Amino acid sequence: MEIEALSVLVAGCGSIGRRHVRVLRSLGMRELRICDPDPGQREALLAEGPVSAVYEDFEAALRDGPDTVLICTPPELHIPMAIRALESGAHVLSEKPLSDSIERVRELEAAVERSGKVFAVAFCFRHHEGLTLARGYLQEGAIGRVVSLRLRVGEHLPEVRPDYRNLFTLTRGGAFDLTHEIDLACWFAQRPFTEVQSLHGACSDLGFTAPDLVELLIRFGERCIASVHLDLFSLPRSRVTELMGTAGTIIVEFAGWDACTVSLYRQEAGTWTHQELKTERDEMFRREDREFLEAVVSGTPVSCPLSEALKSQQIIHLAGR
Repeated sequence: MEIEALSVLVAGCGSIGRRHVRVLRSLGMRELRICDPDPGQREALLAEGPVSAVYEDFEAALRDGPDTVLICTPPELHIPMAIRALESGAHVLSEKPLSDSIERVRELEAAVERSGKVFAVAFCFRHHEGLTLARGYLQEGAIGRVVSLRLRVGEHLPEVRPDYRNLFTLTRGGAFDLTHEIDLACWFAQRPFTEVQSLHGACSDLGFTAPDLVELLIRFGERCIASVHLDLFSLPRSRVTELMGTAGTIIVEFAGWDACTVSLYRQEAGTWTHQELKTERDEMFRREDREFLEAVVSGTPVSCPLSEALKSQQIIHLAGR
């Protein structure tokens, strides 16, 4: 079977659901179905192009037997909807984070095992061109053994989302919603975490009651430590990942979605090399969705199964969110 022959149900027609539908169309998917209880959300997605079926009710959508389900709803709905989709016989790609808590994780694990279906979590930065290049350098031993990781992301939420006062981020998730950097720390460390320390709070003047500033320290084994900075108020927007090893350093920088710089210092060369990459935001979603669909068709592995996605969720839990 080719991936284009699979039927795909996208549950949740907000901005991320619309992005996945757009990406799936670009992959040639012919059987696209959508589901959302909000008619305004459904209409906004339909304004971008036709789909095969439209549902208001998730259970009704599952009764029609989609091959795959993409869950693009608020985090507290991810696990219960994933369990129901797996029970219905569908393969599941759930948007990040895994959930808003670690409750029901064991129940989800059991559902994945019982079903035998593919389950993955959409941490799309594992498919970003600059970050995958950096991981390739790391895996080939370009900087020796990784010793220290420093990951920083900061953005001014009112600029990114002018409607930010209506988002759950303001009162519930806060800067912890910037979970990509926590996931990346685990991905680059390539070993289990053993200790978590954190400071966080609502420190800006933007009206947050959830933390808008988070500082995390994560120990991986005995000889690797990561520091992770997350904030939702800083200007200008920035994103920097720095990997320091026993024989060099890798730095990945991108403030926007159209360009990225990957810098590599090898001890043996004694000099920096810099690569300027042209990037496009939807590309990492295309890679992510294609990987999931190919796993469904041919059994190839996914880069973020449940066991991987659980790591960042546990770190947030231990950080005292």
